[in-house]
Amino acid sequence: MSSIESFDMKTLAGIFESAPFAFVLTDVKGIVVFVNEKAEKILEIEPGSLTGRNITSQMNLSVPGKGISDTFNKKMIMGKEIALYKIPFRMSGECAGEMFIFDKTDRSQTDRELSLTSDLDRTLESLVESFYDGLIFIENDHVVRVNSSFSRITGLKGESLLGQRVDDLDAETHICLHTIQEVFRLVQRLRKSVTSMGKLMHGNEIYVTATPVNLDGQVQHIIVSIRDITELQLLKEEVSRLMALYLSTPEEARISQLAGDDIIAENRVMRGILDMVARVAQVDSMVLFEGESGTGKEVLARLIHRLCARRKGPFIPVNCGAIPENLFESELFGYVRGAFTGAIKEGKPGLFELASGGVIFLDEISEMPLNCQVKLLKVIEDREVMRVGDIKPTKLNARIIAATNRNLPEMVKEGKFREDLFYRLYVVPIKVPPLRERREDVFPLAWHFLRRHNSKFNQSKTFSREIIHIMESYQWPGNVRELQNIIERMVVMSDGEILEPRHLPHSVYSQESDEGSMIQVKGIMSLVQARETVEKKLLSHALEIKGTTREAARLLGVDHSTIVRKLKKYGLRISSGVSP
Repeated sequence: MSSIESFDMKTLAGIFESAPFAFVLTDVKGIVVFVNEKAEKILEIEPGSLTGRNITSQMNLSVPGKGISDTFNKKMIMGKEIALYKIPFRMSGECAGEMFIFDKTDRSQTDRELSLTSDLDRTLESLVESFYDGLIFIENDHVVRVNSSFSRITGLKGESLLGQRVDDLDAETHICLHTIQEVFRLVQRLRKSVTSMGKLMHGNEIYVTATPVNLDGQVQHIIVSIRDITELQLLKEEVSRLMALYLSTPEEARISQLAGDDIIAENRVMRGILDMVARVAQVDSMVLFEGESGTGKEVLARLIHRLCARRKGPFIPVNCGAIPENLFESELFGYVRGAFTGAIKEGKPGLFELASGGVIFLDEISEMPLNCQVKLLKVIEDREVMRVGDIKPTKLNARIIAATNRNLPEMVKEGKFREDLFYRLYVVPIKVPPLRERREDVFPLAWHFLRRHNSKFNQSKTFSREIIHIMESYQWPGNVRELQNIIERMVVMSDGEILEPRHLPHSVYSQESDEGSMIQVKGIMSLVQARETVEKKLLSHALEIKGTTREAARLLGVDHSTIVRKLKKYGLRISSGVSP
């Protein structure tokens, strides 16, 4: 026996919720499975209160096959006179439930019957047209209705089929019509649903399913559906792509919200660093940024300040490599009146005191003299600052963030940096990668700096494709700072609206044509071996950058199937966590 649970209830709700008549659907046992809003208003019941209950006990209506006839009847239901009409609900030729259509008896029975019938016809017509699959309705061997999806899938005009006998369809010219004839004849013989696969002239594969509609034991109607499998596969891939985009949107929004307009991060490692910065900003733990000069360590330190609870306090950057050794102590910790010759009479607060309520950023902390390292260690441990010449300490109310471009563990081994201070600083180490290790950030950063300098100098310059290629393959020893300076130089000094390779500094352009080029030839091998070597390296690099075979295919400008085939050819495997 057919089950109404197999029917798409969401589709039914979408069709009948806005219908102009009241509508109740039950299963074969008389249990209410759907009630539209119009019915709930007429019966004056709470939404959903009737669903799941037996219709006989609630509305004094009969279960399928008994009682009410399939014509209009006036009936008292819940104290209201209702004009009621019952229709069997069939699935695969078997009774799956009952439809009860009704309204208040405010118009004549004849007018109501005509109105309901017209509304029902329009609703069913809309339902047929809304199907994504192509539908053909066959009555007594003749085509009586074809929906618009049939024309979209097959390219044939549905009107050309109307009124024709199925056996007279032009099956020799159109393979899909031949498949329709096959399933039609099989259904007539087997009296059950039949599915066959065919192929359209433009190559798309289709599933053709014919389903009989049994009335009084006779097959009088047959419904044929045509489903484009190739199109559905493409839709599935598109949905997967859009889903991935949808799932990544919260991350994009979060990164954008956290970083603002000053931090560009397309690289996955940098995105992970931004997430780590967001988490560590919520606590006062010590953070040590490690990385080459110009990678943006101070920018990340300012981001922590902007996200932490001390955001309303000051941000005091200190370049430890720019302070003379004899002034280190007085600059950092301050001094009192008369502390030494030449001191200001009123004394002077140190940078730690000026950072009270905020953040002090100790950049290039590896350049701090050893004698000052001892005092800094005490400041971190005791959370107190002692001015030079003072006898009373001042409580420290500032968060300390440090950064270095040198290898502190190596300096500890060489005795150039205190080991105890190193472990005090090394609570949350964050290593910022150089720009050459996150090449996917080069162009977004360059474009960001170009927009900024265009606005600053009232220019409207843009990049040529060649210069983008050169910038992405350059090693950038000066990292983001070097990139920013070069973009500003080109905007100011270039003589045209389009920035070309000739506008780059000689060191960048010559580097691209020599060691910095994407392919270097330092020996001789066969062309076949050279091609395979380059393909293998490009595949590995593209997968490392993009993470998926589909994105790698877009990056390399080839089909997805080509990437998969090449991976198998060279025995390459996608690393864990990377989806195909």
